[in-house]
Amino acid sequence: MSTLTESDSDTAGTQASLTQSLDRAIGLLEEVVNHAARGASLGALAEHAQLSKPTAHRLLNGLRKLGLVDYEEKSRLFFPGLKLYRMGLASAVRFDLVQLAQPSMALLAEETGDTVYLSLRAGDSALCVARQIGSFPIRTLTLGGGDYRPLGLGAGSLALLSALPDAEVEQVIARNRDKLAPHANFDPANLRAMVRQTREQGHSLNDGKMLPEMVALGVIVHDAAGRPAAALSIATISSRMAPERRASIVALLMREARALEQALGMAPATQVRT
Repeated sequence: MSTLTESDSDTAGTQASLTQSLDRAIGLLEEVVNHAARGASLGALAEHAQLSKPTAHRLLNGLRKLGLVDYEEKSRLFFPGLKLYRMGLASAVRFDLVQLAQPSMALLAEETGDTVYLSLRAGDSALCVARQIGSFPIRTLTLGGGDYRPLGLGAGSLALLSALPDAEVEQVIARNRDKLAPHANFDPANLRAMVRQTREQGHSLNDGKMLPEMVALGVIVHDAAGRPAAALSIATISSRMAPERRASIVALLMREARALEQALGMAPATQVRT
């Protein structure tokens, strides 16, 4: 039987420490991005990232040296750095999901008259990267481009959470506990039940859990390797989402998700536009 030596223990401790520091730095960077428009102070970033000010200050200095964060001396505020923009451009060279999704989103908005959203995972959050407004006069504009939500909060966000492995789902729920606390319908037990339901039915459903008069449905879009790349969702008022219409909306979402997957390089799907 193998035993853990002192050297092994030291190595494991070092790796755990490095992982913790990396998690904290990434969480802090996400908060800088969340406050990109107006900037954020050291105190605000430390509070949002749940870190002490000395720890946040040390990590922010490291991120500044890497060019990922800028600091404005006059206002004493932190902003995303130029390197983040360059990294985003480099990622976009591979494929531009927003551009690829525009035809599908426009078609869904035209066919349903409702609001269509495209969301990507950003750490423990879902980032709304595009929105297409339908013709129906009563609109459910709960998200705009650039808005973040904790994973699980909302149909697209729930679809993204449900696509993760069980262990990662639990980790995300634990890390987002405080952010989800103000939303009574999204406590850990309810979120786990929603994840199970989403996996069983193949799409997410937010049936008035955020706003009583709003219903939304979401599906996952996979990349060429079969990994969850994004979520397409449709939101409308509850009176327009009777069960029989829900089925047709899900079918439309699935059709466009498969079309987008083909554009991303996946094998042709059996269900295509007619």
